[in-house]
Amino acid sequence: MKKISLYIIPLQLFLAAYWLKHGFLDKIVGISLGIIHPQTAYYGLTWNGWHDHIVGNWDKSRIGHLFFSPFFDILFPIIIVLQCLPFLFIFMSIINKEFLINKTRPWLIKSALASFIVTVIMLFSETLSNARDAEYLLNLFSINIILIIYIHFVEKIIEK
Repeated sequence: MKKISLYIIPLQLFLAAYWLKHGFLDKIVGISLGIIHPQTAYYGLTWNGWHDHIVGNWDKSRIGHLFFSPFFDILFPIIIVLQCLPFLFIFMSIINKEFLINKTRPWLIKSALASFIVTVIMLFSETLSNARDAEYLLNLFSINIILIIYIHFVEKIIEK
């Protein structure tokens, strides 16, 4: 029986839990419930709730108000797809047993890179808009960089 890599499983769990919550549950499930049953859906997770929150953040600066707010209906679905990619890639990582020792981890690195890319895009818009969300996104940005370096470190040094 192959051994399990205790170096990789925490990364898979973190990325899976974080993007499951922020991609699928907050966005897809929340918006779907708002469409299916608007009377009982939590307003903050509906399309209009996200619109109010995100556009409200973007409107805190002239740049955000001018360049981002008018394009919410185009940009938000793109962000939803981007936020779901890290979870989907982690799911593929688990299916391909990338949690085992001496296994290549293309899906795990894709998940970390997708997480990094979506974080950078969100951080860019939030920073230009002078929004509070930029602070936690900066922390997530740092974590993503560490994850990418760590994955390469584990693959090249520890498990070879």
